[in-house]
Amino acid sequence: MTPVDPAGAPSSAVESEEARGNRAKGLLEKIDPDAPEFVASGLERVPDGVHARSSLTKGETYRISVACVGTGTVVMEIERKDPQSIPCDGVLVSRQVQNSPQELPIDITSGSGATGMVAWQITAVSS
Repeated sequence: MTPVDPAGAPSSAVESEEARGNRAKGLLEKIDPDAPEFVASGLERVPDGVHARSSLTKGETYRISVACVGTGTVVMEIERKDPQSIPCDGVLVSRQVQNSPQELPIDITSGSGATGMVAWQITAVSS
Protein backbone atom coordinates (compact mmCIF):
# COMPACT_ATOMS: atom_id res chain seq x y z
CA MET A 1 0.00 0.00 0.00
CA THR A 2 1.38 3.44 -0.99
CA PRO A 3 1.39 6.09 1.79
CA VAL A 4 -0.91 9.07 1.18
CA ASP A 5 -0.30 12.62 2.36
CA PRO A 6 -3.08 14.64 4.11
CA ALA A 7 -4.13 16.18 0.78
CA GLY A 8 -4.70 12.68 -0.60
CA ALA A 9 -1.74 12.54 -2.98
CA PRO A 10 0.60 9.53 -2.95
CA SER A 11 3.89 10.38 -1.28
CA SER A 12 7.12 8.83 -0.19
CA ALA A 13 6.97 7.22 3.25
CA VAL A 14 8.06 10.48 4.84
CA GLU A 15 8.16 13.83 3.06
CA SER A 16 11.26 15.76 4.11
CA GLU A 17 11.02 18.91 6.18
CA GLU A 18 12.67 20.80 3.33
CA ALA A 19 10.09 19.53 0.82
CA ARG A 20 7.22 20.48 3.14
CA GLY A 21 8.75 23.92 3.63
CA ASN A 22 9.11 24.44 -0.12
CA ARG A 23 5.49 23.40 -0.68
CA ALA A 24 4.26 25.75 2.06
CA LYS A 25 6.29 28.71 0.76
CA GLY A 26 5.12 27.96 -2.79
CA LEU A 27 1.51 28.57 -1.75
CA LEU A 28 2.16 32.16 -0.65
CA GLU A 29 1.74 35.11 -2.99
CA LYS A 30 4.86 35.67 -5.09
CA ILE A 31 5.94 39.14 -4.03
CA ASP A 32 9.32 40.82 -4.02
CA PRO A 33 10.49 41.62 -0.46
CA ASP A 34 11.40 45.10 -1.72
CA ALA A 35 7.85 45.76 -2.99
CA PRO A 36 5.99 48.45 -1.01
CA GLU A 37 3.11 46.07 -0.14
CA PHE A 38 5.43 43.45 1.38
CA VAL A 39 5.57 43.61 5.19
CA ALA A 40 6.95 40.33 6.53
CA SER A 41 7.08 36.58 5.96
CA GLY A 42 8.61 33.49 7.43
CA LEU A 43 8.80 29.72 7.53
CA GLU A 44 8.81 27.73 10.77
CA ARG A 45 8.52 24.17 11.99
CA VAL A 46 4.98 23.54 13.20
CA PRO A 47 6.08 22.50 16.73
CA ASP A 48 8.14 25.73 17.03
CA GLY A 49 5.22 27.92 15.95
CA VAL A 50 5.22 31.51 14.79
CA HIS A 51 5.40 34.42 17.22
CA ALA A 52 5.73 37.56 15.09
CA ARG A 53 5.31 41.21 15.98
CA SER A 54 5.14 43.33 12.85
CA SER A 55 5.21 47.13 12.62
CA LEU A 56 2.40 48.42 10.43
CA THR A 57 0.89 51.73 9.38
CA LYS A 58 -1.90 52.27 11.90
CA GLY A 59 -5.37 52.25 10.37
CA GLU A 60 -4.44 50.49 7.11
CA THR A 61 -5.65 47.10 5.83
CA TYR A 62 -3.34 44.07 5.67
CA ARG A 63 -3.67 40.45 4.56
CA ILE A 64 -2.20 37.63 6.63
CA SER A 65 -1.69 34.44 4.60
CA VAL A 66 -0.79 31.07 6.14
CA ALA A 67 0.02 27.72 4.54
CA CYS A 68 0.72 24.63 6.60
CA VAL A 69 2.03 21.40 5.06
CA GLY A 70 2.18 18.31 7.23
CA THR A 71 -0.30 16.64 9.56
CA GLY A 72 -2.81 17.92 12.09
CA THR A 73 -3.72 21.56 12.56
CA VAL A 74 -2.25 24.85 13.72
CA VAL A 75 -4.10 27.67 15.45
CA MET A 76 -3.60 31.29 14.33
CA GLU A 77 -4.37 34.18 16.66
CA ILE A 78 -4.12 37.77 15.53
CA GLU A 79 -3.89 40.38 18.29
CA ARG A 80 -4.39 37.54 20.81
CA LYS A 81 -8.04 37.05 19.83
CA ASP A 82 -10.29 35.15 17.40
CA PRO A 83 -8.31 31.87 17.19
CA GLN A 84 -8.65 30.20 13.80
CA SER A 85 -7.84 26.52 13.26
CA ILE A 86 -5.88 25.87 10.06
CA PRO A 87 -5.40 22.31 8.76
CA CYS A 88 -1.90 21.32 7.66
CA ASP A 89 -3.28 20.10 4.36
CA GLY A 90 -1.35 22.34 1.97
CA VAL A 91 -4.16 24.85 1.40
CA LEU A 92 -3.58 28.60 1.69
CA VAL A 93 -5.69 30.45 4.29
CA SER A 94 -5.89 34.25 4.26
CA ARG A 95 -7.40 36.72 6.67
CA GLN A 96 -7.65 40.50 6.48
CA VAL A 97 -6.94 42.90 9.29
CA GLN A 98 -8.70 46.22 8.77
CA ASN A 99 -7.94 49.38 10.70
CA SER A 100 -4.70 47.79 11.90
CA PRO A 101 -2.84 48.69 15.07
CA GLN A 102 0.70 50.04 14.80
CA GLU A 103 2.11 46.70 15.98
CA LEU A 104 0.39 43.45 15.01
CA PRO A 105 1.05 40.33 17.08
CA ILE A 106 0.53 37.05 15.20
CA ASP A 107 0.83 33.72 16.96
CA ILE A 108 0.55 30.36 15.23
CA THR A 109 0.76 27.35 17.53
CA SER A 110 0.58 23.65 16.80
CA GLY A 111 -2.41 21.54 17.67
CA SER A 112 -1.90 18.30 19.51
CA GLY A 113 0.49 16.05 17.57
CA ALA A 114 0.73 18.41 14.56
CA THR A 115 3.88 18.18 12.45
CA GLY A 116 5.23 19.85 9.33
CA MET A 117 6.11 23.34 8.20
CA VAL A 118 4.10 26.56 8.31
CA ALA A 119 4.74 29.53 5.99
CA TRP A 120 3.23 32.95 6.67
CA GLN A 121 3.17 36.34 4.98
CA ILE A 122 1.80 39.82 5.70
CA THR A 123 1.04 42.18 2.80
CA ALA A 124 -0.60 45.58 2.59
CA VAL A 125 -3.93 45.65 0.78
CA SER A 126 -4.41 48.50 -1.70
CA SER A 127 -7.40 50.71 -1.07
